Amino acid sequence: MGEFSRSEVEAAFRHYFMVGQGTENWEGWAHLFTGDAVYHDHYYGKFTGPGEITRFIEGTMGAAPHVYNPLVWYVIDGNRVVYEVLNRADNPEPGGPPIEFSSWQNIIYAGNGKWRSEEDIWLMGEMKRFVKEYNEALAKFPQTEEQRLSRRDWGDWVDWARPADGHETRPSWMDRENFAPYGSRAELDVGVRNS
Repeated sequence: MGEFSRSEVEAAFRHYFMVGQGTENWEGWAHLFTGDAVYHDHYYGKFTGPGEITRFIEGTMGAAPHVYNPLVWYVIDGNRVVYEVLNRADNPEPGGPPIEFSSWQNIIYAGNGKWRSEEDIWLMGEMKRFVKEYNEALAKFPQTEEQRLSRRDWGDWVDWARPADGHETRPSWMDRENFAPYGSRAELDVGVRNS
């Protein structure tokens, strides 16, 4: 595979980010991967191709409707993009700071607007702290599903990496008939699950 121009990789990355993290069209985002692309999450496992990637990402994101992903930074090196997002939730406590933890992604561009792989790296201890802190706040300040879909603070790190003003949050999994999010890693019904 040849090396693509920086401008092509940059444009493809911006599109990839806004379809997925920006507007939460997870099915559309999964179809930005090649048919044989491998998505590797160090906790959950490996998922191949847009169909498995869609089921995995919607199943996990649907289990956490309060989570959104502001982009903190990104670096382009040839066909590779490495970037950091925050797994952020708006605090159920009015005026409380966001609850969040970081993850890092390593993606490889394949050309024609498609990606051939993604590797996600995050720390289990940070995720557990995030879940505990969010659930404690939610118990004190209950929210409706609509309130849990708030996306109030995209940060000021990368100015293009945020939905347009007036955007209504409606993740693609919300329109799935009989949608069942994953309650645990054991419930994964696609890919090669990590044990």
